Amino acid sequence: MSLITCMPGWHGERSERGLRATRVTPLSDYQLLNGCLEEISALDEGELWLLCDAQTRLAERVATAERLRGGAVPR
Repeated sequence: MSLITCMPGWHGERSERGLRATRVTPLSDYQLLNGCLEEISALDEGELWLLCDAQTRLAERVATAERLRGGAVPR
């Protein structure tokens, strides 16, 4: 595998099966419960960048919701 340039906050790698990016920092349980992904796969760098951008924005918004909720996660 070889490293690729990716969005800030993501670590990207190229392999024979395409591209993969993983988050540099962990997500909270609340973010994971609400659709944020720790890893993304794509076929090309444009797709990977777009998916990383979308996931970064989602994680930011979900973190805002978590702060408004006071950090309590529903069971």
